[in-house]
Amino acid sequence: MPNIERRPQRPRAAPGWLAALLAAVLAGCGPGVGGTGTGDTASALTYFGASPASLCSSELAALAACQTDGTTATAAPGAEPVLLVDAAGARVQVRLQKDTAELIEACAPLEFRGQWGVIAGQAGRFYGHTDPDVAPAPATLEAQASGTGMRLTLRDGGGRVLLGPVVVTATAAPPGTPVCP
Repeated sequence: MPNIERRPQRPRAAPGWLAALLAAVLAGCGPGVGGTGTGDTASALTYFGASPASLCSSELAALAACQTDGTTATAAPGAEPVLLVDAAGARVQVRLQKDTAELIEACAPLEFRGQWGVIAGQAGRFYGHTDPDVAPAPATLEAQASGTGMRLTLRDGGGRVLLGPVVVTATAAPPGTPVCP
């Protein structure tokens, strides 16, 4: 019987195509789960024919942590985002930072990310996208001061109501787990 020498097997390196595919997939990821976290609000402003504007020059300046020098309100440098929640168990959460808003309706689930803008002759609002990291769809978030909070209505690109109206108020503490029906 012939004597066959067995060589120890080395682990194989992943094929080049697999490594390239993995690199391409991971390149689209960024902070958080599901995407870069930046959204494309500039295209939403263009889609609706709106111009970017300062949230600090709106009726919502007090809620947006804007500072004033007596004549002009500006976003406070390095200010933490302002967190607002609804009274029904924090199902709706909104983060305001500078001129942007991020809304999450935890029970739907529904997400929106947008930038404050204006169209001549209309009240300012946030122009952005629902589902911004997966399948962005143009949407607007109307926001009006309401007592110590704000009244929100989220609409799709065709004007249909997706959420609201709902009132949210500022909170210092992160909300707990929302209570969903």
